[in-house]
Amino acid sequence: MDSYAHPAAEPHGGGAPEILFVADSDSYLKWAIRRMEDVPPEWTAELVVVRNAVTPSPEQQLAAIDGRLDPAAVNTVTIGQLAERLRARPPGVLFLACRGPLIETLLLDELRGSSAAPVIVAGIPGIWMPPTELGVDRRAAVDMMVVHSEHERELLRPMLPRRRLRHVALASLLAKDASVGSTERPCVLFAPQALVPRTLRERQDLLQALIDTAVAHPALDVVIKLRGTEGEAQTHQEFASFPSLAWALPAESQPPNLRFAYGPLRQYLGNCRGFVTVSSTAVIEAMQAGVPSLCLDDFGVSEDQINLVFAGSGLFGSLRGLRSLDFRHPDPVWKESNYFHDASADDWVGRAHTLWRERLAGASVTVPGRRGVRERVRGMRARAIALGPEDRMVRRVVWRATQWVRRAWRRAESWGKRAWR
Repeated sequence: MDSYAHPAAEPHGGGAPEILFVADSDSYLKWAIRRMEDVPPEWTAELVVVRNAVTPSPEQQLAAIDGRLDPAAVNTVTIGQLAERLRARPPGVLFLACRGPLIETLLLDELRGSSAAPVIVAGIPGIWMPPTELGVDRRAAVDMMVVHSEHERELLRPMLPRRRLRHVALASLLAKDASVGSTERPCVLFAPQALVPRTLRERQDLLQALIDTAVAHPALDVVIKLRGTEGEAQTHQEFASFPSLAWALPAESQPPNLRFAYGPLRQYLGNCRGFVTVSSTAVIEAMQAGVPSLCLDDFGVSEDQINLVFAGSGLFGSLRGLRSLDFRHPDPVWKESNYFHDASADDWVGRAHTLWRERLAGASVTVPGRRGVRERVRGMRARAIALGPEDRMVRRVVWRATQWVRRAWRRAESWGKRAWR
């Protein structure tokens, strides 16, 4: 364990820290930008995207930014460049809007347990119900986890590890700008997910229900709102994407009012007659816009389906309900406990600022490093998941191994030629 204290400068007269937001995927980038909106104007804020296994494309970045900041202000860096920046000039607050394996790779391997910032913050974009041990464990080297409901905070607090992670703070999942766009025709909006439903048959059944809905209601467009085009990286690799399933069907089986769409979700909510999902966080945006919604329970209600949070909401319904446009509004009591708390309860910025001041006053902090063979193997796996083709370390190891094999082969050939002389 390495102990360190930060002599970080105090900009703006010593009252406000510099905060660096780091994002890796499309959903985490969108969340980082949302959290940047929470930061007071006297703070100095910067946002970077780290190249990794799921780096968002330029189109995905524009959709995530959605006009809220200048796209030119978002720099893309390698994980090595990010680590160098943090060693040379650590910010007051480091906000890691990243997947768990990348957080581990950055803090425990690239920085090797040294300082990164006086305060390190992380979290999960969207719904995290119930919180998972793996998600917490991968972020055990940060100071604070940000969640989006009192219910999530209540469940997460007993799970905090006996390490650096000690704080759970609250932020609003809802966008400050709740303005919505409008489609030319009224629509039913479906938000697909990469992980659920989990089987090919279930995904085919869901697509067929959407087709049936479009056929039964020709005055409505049934819009499947995608996060990215085929081949674009996403936070989770999608199994049996809905475009690919649709392409496999005969063209005559697809009604003209069933269509796929891209871009920010809010552009489609203004003339939306109903929103349907299995468990997408997008349903919260639909609720905020006053759109009646439906959370499908045909595939089960479980942690695997990521929909336990909707118990008691009154939103569960079936594919049959989708076909009959049986959309609902959520229970008011459920809303208050789940993602619709008053904005005055949001406290992550205040907690981060208080902790930063305490650290500057001399409180020591320890950052765990990896110890033992098992931890180092775990680090190699996390690095491979986090960086994928961007992992230069793996490329160096492979190159060195290739060179060793080539040299060994040449030596063997040379020995063989001498032996036959």
